[in-house]
Amino acid sequence: TDASIRQALALRALAIVPGALRQEPILISVDDTTIAKWGKHFDGVGILYDHAKHDGKSYFNGHAFVSLTMNVPVLHENAGKAQIRYVAVPIGYVMSNSEASKLTLACQLLDEVMPVLEKRQVILLFDSWYAKRELLAHALSYPNLNVICNARRDTAIFELPDPTAGRRGRPPKYGKRLMLDEIPVDLKHYPFKIDGYLVTHRLVKTRIFGDRTVHAYVTLSKSGSRRLFFSTIDPMALHMSIAWQENKGLRNTSSKHMAIYPLKLYKLRWGIETNYYEQKMFWELGSYKVRTRTAIEHLLNLTNAGHALMKILPYEDERLSAYRDKSPQELRHALSQQIHKEVFFATLVSKAQSSINSS
Repeated sequence: TDASIRQALALRALAIVPGALRQEPILISVDDTTIAKWGKHFDGVGILYDHAKHDGKSYFNGHAFVSLTMNVPVLHENAGKAQIRYVAVPIGYVMSNSEASKLTLACQLLDEVMPVLEKRQVILLFDSWYAKRELLAHALSYPNLNVICNARRDTAIFELPDPTAGRRGRPPKYGKRLMLDEIPVDLKHYPFKIDGYLVTHRLVKTRIFGDRTVHAYVTLSKSGSRRLFFSTIDPMALHMSIAWQENKGLRNTSSKHMAIYPLKLYKLRWGIETNYYEQKMFWELGSYKVRTRTAIEHLLNLTNAGHALMKILPYEDERLSAYRDKSPQELRHALSQQIHKEVFFATLVSKAQSSINSS
């Protein structure tokens, strides 16, 4: 089944984590992608909106899929020094349909991989569309799972409630309402900066997380636009070997900047977007001609498995270690060339037309 393929890939991805990195967090990303189809006779096809198109034709006929990617830590040799690299392994797809929302499908994918990760520290990453109570409540029901996410600008955030010692009546759940544009973000108050963005951090409460206190991050760009992020993990509770990270942004972090470290981890979500690009551009993800929903999901999950295994193999087999710094497409090409040679030599004698050719 598609679920068994996804679970097998999750186990395979987890198997390449060295024993020395068993305490490092595993990051999983949930997102959705669309594939345009001209035909009208495919199961589940419909009119969709693509926010990434800027040609005045944002609506198109096609399918939407929810997928999950697992970022696993591996050791990588860099200038004679072993460093920690996160490899984004695509786990699989579920087709969006009228029977279940994308949030429900994201919960389904989460339920498939979390039993494999029950003894690990796991962090779930997603963008603002998925920052809704249904997914958040389901994700946080796992005791070893935390969330780092982008959120909508109009998400209601509140200060922590005042202590109620000596007061009568029901204690308040929330403090004063905070407006995003009124939160000070400048070097004078909050001397944090990431990639040219000014960042402020504070503990808040928000309705989408229920009674849980969360870390809120507000970023300010040079153009003056603001973005809001949430994290449920205490930065000091991260089990990360920070000094050994290959990523310079993750490695060069002083103790006073640890408060914004979860925001740096959010950048690893980009691995799921890279996987979408590679699969659509080089693996013909959208070229399917089968029409039933089951067949489409089978084909996408098998295509995804091929791509995932090309990312895993260099870390499983030392003979292929030279491809750790190369794209999975290069390894696929090298393997296909070798397979062509072996097939040719294996069948040369049986297909020869005469004894002369055979000799």
